[in-house]
Amino acid sequence: MNLKLELENLVVAPVTQEGFDLLEIKVSHFKKSSRIQIFIDGDNGVKLEDCARVSRAVEKVLDDEGILPGGFVLEVSSPGLDRPLHTSRDFRRRVGETVEVYFEDPAQAPLQGKLMTAGDDYIEVMMADGLRKLELTTVRMGKIIF
Repeated sequence: MNLKLELENLVVAPVTQEGFDLLEIKVSHFKKSSRIQIFIDGDNGVKLEDCARVSRAVEKVLDDEGILPGGFVLEVSSPGLDRPLHTSRDFRRRVGETVEVYFEDPAQAPLQGKLMTAGDDYIEVMMADGLRKLELTTVRMGKIIF
């Protein structure tokens, strides 16, 4: 099993127990240690104290398992406001915000509007000409417009 997958399997439980979703893990190796970056998100966003709490929980698990004997530096953070939206959960967290939606079909121009609702397999965007329902299977990604 590769190290990244092994780390993911170890940290998903403490991240989830703290009330967050594990979005991504990045691992960098140096001569005598490793850097582990963990990106989390939650329904109400991520605050600095949330990152500290998750970091303590994850660090305990990693120390107990001892899979990085050379030592490690752990960084826990949110993915940032400009992170692309891909899943229904990503879109649900951004209801009420202005989004730009890009489609799987490159011939279809992106559209921009206010994200009104997000279901399991669709989103609804209020455009200047009215409400548009978009199936998520046709959406490549969305981005928040600031």
